[in-house]
Amino acid sequence: EQAKKDHPETEGFISEDGTTSSAKEKVKHFFVKAGIKAKVARGVDLEETPDAAQVDEVEQYLSALETHVKALAKATLYLVDVSKETSTNMHELGQTLFGLHQTYDPDTTTPDDNDDSSNNNSNAKSKNPSLKTISNIFASLSAINKVKYDDNYAKVSKPIIDIQDNIKAARLALKRRKDHAITYNTFLQQIKNRQAALEKLNHKNATSPQATTENQIVSTQQLLDESNKSSKVALAALEKVTQRVFREMDRFKHSVDAQMRLLYVNHARVQVDYSRQLDVEWNKLLPNGNGGGGA
Repeated sequence: EQAKKDHPETEGFISEDGTTSSAKEKVKHFFVKAGIKAKVARGVDLEETPDAAQVDEVEQYLSALETHVKALAKATLYLVDVSKETSTNMHELGQTLFGLHQTYDPDTTTPDDNDDSSNNNSNAKSKNPSLKTISNIFASLSAINKVKYDDNYAKVSKPIIDIQDNIKAARLALKRRKDHAITYNTFLQQIKNRQAALEKLNHKNATSPQATTENQIVSTQQLLDESNKSSKVALAALEKVTQRVFREMDRFKHSVDAQMRLLYVNHARVQVDYSRQLDVEWNKLLPNGNGGGGA
């Protein structure tokens, strides 16, 4: 018990030899566990708890959820990033238009009073906003889109990234449960090995009794008893962590559903709020808008 407190990383593993275990038995345990892991890698089913089918359902749910959320994240993050790219493009447009305005500003050009065509062109130009006004509008559009992106990132991008991280955490919880299952199966295999060794020794002792063989029988029986005790403790630990996974998974499912709903509601609110501001600026470019008149 004290060893478990000193080494919490070995939770679920009970040494079959206590404080008198030989290095040889530790090595045997290591290779038995390695063999169990190899079986798992080959797809061999482990000895499981009665609710193993429910665990499979959890794994299937997480796999499906991960696939869907990955696709949603890709599309959603793209939509959010559009505002950032738009802001950059609007800024460049505004600067370029302002530079173009500086090369020729009809409002500061003195027309020839005797040139009727100049007067006609001046009247035509007054129907639309000047390039300077347009550049200022694009600067405003750029600023709005930048703020929209920042708001969208906080309310949409970050939450969906957090959901992906939570899925990874849920998978990690399942992996830890799998580790407990491997530990339990290691002791079960160890019991089989020691039972076989004990039968072999008993047979040998029956045919040719020797003091050395009898001592080996006693020692092997002790190890077998310890393996039986360890398997029971490992099974209890496996059942405990399994129930914890089920409880956490129920909360996880409700949490993901609530987060996804809120995420897209927030996305809609951002679109509505900033669309109004963007519409105001775009309307300034229209002849009937506030930008008309060439100023």
